[in-house]
Amino acid sequence: MKRNVFLHIALLFLLSIACSLLRAQTMIPFAEGVEEKKEIKLSEVASDIRYIPLETTAESLLEQDILDITFAGGYLFVSDYNKVLQFTPEGSFIRQIGKAGQGPGEYNQNILAVAYDEANKQIFLSDMRQGKVLVYSFDGAFIKDIKTAIGAMSPYVDAGGNLFTVSNDYLRSKERKGDDLFVYSQNGKRLYGFPFHFEEGKNYPGLVFVPAILYPYNGNLFYKNPLEETVFRLDGKKKVPVYRLDLSRYEKLSAEEDKLLLDTKNKVGSALSHEKKFYFYNLMETDKSMGVYYAQEDERRFAWYDKQTGKVCRVRSSQADKDGFTDDREGGCPVLPYFLRNGKLVGVVPASVLLEKVKPANAKGSLRNVLDHLLEDDNQVIQVVTLK
Repeated sequence: MKRNVFLHIALLFLLSIACSLLRAQTMIPFAEGVEEKKEIKLSEVASDIRYIPLETTAESLLEQDILDITFAGGYLFVSDYNKVLQFTPEGSFIRQIGKAGQGPGEYNQNILAVAYDEANKQIFLSDMRQGKVLVYSFDGAFIKDIKTAIGAMSPYVDAGGNLFTVSNDYLRSKERKGDDLFVYSQNGKRLYGFPFHFEEGKNYPGLVFVPAILYPYNGNLFYKNPLEETVFRLDGKKKVPVYRLDLSRYEKLSAEEDKLLLDTKNKVGSALSHEKKFYFYNLMETDKSMGVYYAQEDERRFAWYDKQTGKVCRVRSSQADKDGFTDDREGGCPVLPYFLRNGKLVGVVPASVLLEKVKPANAKGSLRNVLDHLLEDDNQVIQVVTLK
């Protein structure tokens, strides 16, 4: 009898915890909301915008896709998937940080994650093929290697210098156990991990083609695994569910396994994905809203979640040919933000697109100055938006 009473009390306790977690978790009506396209002007959400042209030389030429843009220590760092370049805040080229190769301080071809420690003026560049993180100073000097797991990437470093690292190894676990996120110290010691929760009866792919999302907000670090719709707050060694991106009727589709098409002749592969499936690339949270940078139907898109109203919309003017805020401040191209850095949304626009889409007579402020000297083959232009 006592045993039954104890089990009953324990069950009630667990149910109360589960209910409290559900109440604490905010449901974001994403799939339903993005069916509505809405024009949002920059003047509604931002106090200003600044266009920054990146100096173009043989040493500073960037690839089309940008992995990361960060303002830190009085510098502007821009990384494509092959290199990290350092600029002044006005876009003048300073130096390349590290280089590809096999020697000390060199990385193996591609860069898939980079993090910055502004307090110690250090850069952490992940070399997932060699299983290490290369550490450089802000003046470009190589400092050391930090050993990590092969295939792991470290996109965030905390105030204590600990590296938050993501990996796909858990997907190959026969026991259906493993960590999708773990923490390394500066000397390469694995401190602790966050277990991935496998759902019964669900098929998981062997590879993931979309990055995990880690972002700081309001003194906390938030995490989203690419195979889950839940956004967690990291509380010590716990993952606390905070948001859930409701995919509605697309949820089953997003849970289905991607297929890999392998071209054995050219030794390259690509993901064959469902046309309607959502791929989330970044979340940008502020006190009033959250920006969602995602892809669907082979198109990069942007959604805006209003915390006060609880509504989501896809941000796109009916006159625009891509998603983003309408630049009614300086008359430029729509601003599709890739990143949120120090309270500023950061977008990227190719020089050729600016020259094609913007009439100099309609340009104002910093954009007018940029257009006066911009060439079609120049590096991308950075759009920096200061939120209200």
